[in-house]
Amino acid sequence: MDESILHDIDAELRAIRLDDDRPRLQPLRLDKMFLRARQWHAANPRSYASEPIFRPPSPPKYPPIYPLPHPLLPSKSKGKEKEQNTDESLISPLSALFEYPELIPLVLDNFDQPRDLATISRVSKEWNRIARKKLYRHIWVRPWEDGCHFKLVLLFDTLHRNSQLCKMVKRLDVRFFPLAARGEERSELDDHVQKAVEEMDNLESLVWTRDRSINPSLLETIAGLSHLRSLEISGHSYRYYDPSLIGTMPALEDLRIMMPDPNLKSKLVEVVKALSNRPIGGLKGLGIICQASSLIDDAILKTIASNLTKLKRLTLWGCTRVTKDGVFEILQEASREIEELSLDALPHSGLMDLSGVTNLPRLNTLSLSITIPHRDSKDSTLALEDLPILPDLQGLQSLHLTLSGSNLFLPLESYQSFQSPIDSTKIRKLSLINLVIASDTLSYILKTNEILEELYISVNGKQTINNSNELIEFGQNLKILHINAPERWGPNSDDLKNIANKLKGLEQIGSGNRVYEIHRKLENDNDEEKTELCRWSKSWIPGYFQVWRA
Repeated sequence: MDESILHDIDAELRAIRLDDDRPRLQPLRLDKMFLRARQWHAANPRSYASEPIFRPPSPPKYPPIYPLPHPLLPSKSKGKEKEQNTDESLISPLSALFEYPELIPLVLDNFDQPRDLATISRVSKEWNRIARKKLYRHIWVRPWEDGCHFKLVLLFDTLHRNSQLCKMVKRLDVRFFPLAARGEERSELDDHVQKAVEEMDNLESLVWTRDRSINPSLLETIAGLSHLRSLEISGHSYRYYDPSLIGTMPALEDLRIMMPDPNLKSKLVEVVKALSNRPIGGLKGLGIICQASSLIDDAILKTIASNLTKLKRLTLWGCTRVTKDGVFEILQEASREIEELSLDALPHSGLMDLSGVTNLPRLNTLSLSITIPHRDSKDSTLALEDLPILPDLQGLQSLHLTLSGSNLFLPLESYQSFQSPIDSTKIRKLSLINLVIASDTLSYILKTNEILEELYISVNGKQTINNSNELIEFGQNLKILHINAPERWGPNSDDLKNIANKLKGLEQIGSGNRVYEIHRKLENDNDEEKTELCRWSKSWIPGYFQVWRA
């Protein structure tokens, strides 16, 4: 077919409109079809007189786009019965939102993705004000996201030019920094970061964990922020910043140090003491995370214990020289305040036996990472003595137990003895990672934990889940279910969808590194509920990746 003829047909079809009984006009929108045909024709020149005609490729499938409600007719004015059928006379049903401005914040609360908030901000000045406030309230740069280098550069280029945006930021997470940048590029980036952070008067939480990315002037600026209550920072301080500045922060309540070096260790006691001497008192949260380091030991913990009387949250991971003597000293000082406790219970630490710990009446979250000594490869079953001994924890609501380095079978009788000191009627969140359970243990968990909302488990195969009638009967309160299993025998997406169909309260389900949101909708024909699994799309990190500990 001649190109000019094709162009003429396209022009004529553009003018065709379809009229129906409603007061609106709709184009057929065939222009895209002919555009694809022209593109295919140009890419495949051949003589159609001698060769068969091939169809152009079909367009890719996109998710269904659900239509908005039909436009409304305006009310007729008195004494005028004239019908108006022009496009200008039609009113969008969404215009009613502008008549009730108090509904706008409630509508915008349902939007989470930054790209959606950026689009919404163009609707009106009021929508722009609310959307921008939410868009910049929590900003982040994460290394596992696409284009993190360009995102960080563009983010701080925008912020340092617009001080009003900096004042909207309440949470800033920087887990990536382009260390490869050199010379003028690095100097310019550091300058932009410095100017932006100086304007963040309302910043309350800061995560800056990229090793060797903090300079002295930046930490001085951070230390002067009057509203900063939570700080998670890289512990590699030698030749990069002075850790003593952390002790001068006026509002700091939660301190989390990643991979401390000897320089930071030498200043840690000084920092904790300085924070304790403030009018508002000492830290409410302290976390020290190492890969496997002997720097932090009992001597340091015993020294700082007297300055941690207000401590509510304690995390100690990878500190190989820490034993129950140092931990119990801190818990003794803050026994009436401790709410969350997360520990590496190494075999030599004595933390596998917590029965002698002081009374912790407010403890609601306990996380233990345990390591089993090397054993015969044929012995893959956990005995009762392999599990931690817990004190009487009647107020516990979240329990996380992770087995590091291996996957071993957890028999029902061992789990029953382990759970006995806990009031299972109060548990809302339970995580058993790398401790493989069978159907009988799963049934016991669901029956005894009556208000369980989040469950993270490891199983040997999908039959443990698929054949469990108790899961359907007693799991209706679950909102999150994550099932880990060997990839070869684990549940696939169809199995997960089948479970989601039966558990009507479930909002999130996953297996391994796959996490799905559960969307439910009614079919138009028979009003039956249809369940769909969609890959994770939220901006916040799913629960499984927050409880998992290697």
